[in-house]
Amino acid sequence: MKKVYIYALAYALTAVSCQDNDWVADNATSQVPEIEIPMGAADGELLIKFVPEMSDILNQTLTRAGGVSTRSGIPSTDEVLSILGAYHFERVFPVDPKTEARTREAGMHLWYIVRFDKNTDLKEAARQLRKLGEISKIQSNPTIQRAYDPKKKPLYLSANDLQYVTRTDEGLAFNDPGLKHQWHYQNKGSYAFVKEGRAEAIAGSDVNCVEAWKSCKGDPSIIVAVLDEGVMWSHPDLKANMWTNESEEIGSTEDKDGNGYKGDRYGYNFVKNTGVISWTSAEDTGHGTHVAGTIAAVNGNGTGVSGIAGGDGTENSGVKIMTCQLFDGQYGATLAAEAKAIKYAADNGAVILQCSWGYNSPDANEALGYVPGPKNEQDWENQYPLEKEALDYFIHNAGSPNGVIDGGLAIFASGNEYAPSSSYPAGYSKCISVSAIAADFTPSSYTN
Repeated sequence: MKKVYIYALAYALTAVSCQDNDWVADNATSQVPEIEIPMGAADGELLIKFVPEMSDILNQTLTRAGGVSTRSGIPSTDEVLSILGAYHFERVFPVDPKTEARTREAGMHLWYIVRFDKNTDLKEAARQLRKLGEISKIQSNPTIQRAYDPKKKPLYLSANDLQYVTRTDEGLAFNDPGLKHQWHYQNKGSYAFVKEGRAEAIAGSDVNCVEAWKSCKGDPSIIVAVLDEGVMWSHPDLKANMWTNESEEIGSTEDKDGNGYKGDRYGYNFVKNTGVISWTSAEDTGHGTHVAGTIAAVNGNGTGVSGIAGGDGTENSGVKIMTCQLFDGQYGATLAAEAKAIKYAADNGAVILQCSWGYNSPDANEALGYVPGPKNEQDWENQYPLEKEALDYFIHNAGSPNGVIDGGLAIFASGNEYAPSSSYPAGYSKCISVSAIAADFTPSSYTN
């Protein structure tokens, strides 16, 4: 161990020499791409990843400091951080003894968040830090955005409206009253969505639930993490299918299972860093609960809607929903918090991520007011390397060789900017990008 520490220290000392508060030499070479500071990036924050040789120094510094420090313990890095005015240094992912070995194998323990004064020029700070040999990746810490417009609230159908969308219960698999309106599960073509002369419903324009239900109506060993607004875990059509961390109690100030998160009984609120899941803010739309219901509303209970994988109405059937809250009222999670949510899902049993957020499509129409997102996969990876690594961690580490799924499935909305290509992360080649169709087999008017 001592030899490793001496080697790492020598590496750090030879990487750069700053004297008399000079910046790092401009002729220093770097393999770290230059970064952009997008709109919505947190003021005074950068995310940095160290090279593996720095592990021992970082471990000692953070162990002595209880996980949070003002410095890294690496002399050259700390000298530059001091010049830049950094005052907070913290590992992005909390230590979970049960999964720390694979966290380190994936290099996730090398990611840190650094905070500066809010008026710090982050682009210049990144330019100086990227010249340090002990740093391998740098990015800003933006707030993620919903893929849906939170200003548009759900519209509930009146009795007059229902004459255009109602059909009989005949031939339906379950007795849930909302199922007859869920054309996207089983479209028999018997809907008249709008008045005569408008679009029609065509039989078969659905997600083939009836065929799928012949094989399985929802396996309780599957945990789906909904990364969205908070899921109303007490909802009468959801509570039986919520994932539950039996070791924890909501609102607890103790981390009873030692996974690094306090009170995470049904999941975690990554916006406000608490186990208390919320869904009642005026700016909330109910989208997280809606998504959870689409996935796993309890089937056959005569209540609400049916879930694609909500079970068959018998006890202990239906997939389980873990709520990883990324939007809380007017607030969204930072990218660091998003990455924590993705890793949390993998480390606590989820095998599917459901995500209705991302950047705009690279082909989003600027004339319509959209700011195009990353141009391609490489551009996305250069700008948001932590996000990619978190998704890779989930894809490679979720599930079990002895379970229903070995590895994780990351599912994203392709986006709602009317664009001819997917947004990212949905466009990442290892993710599943989901577009939308209308009831007549045509693309929905808004979908990418």
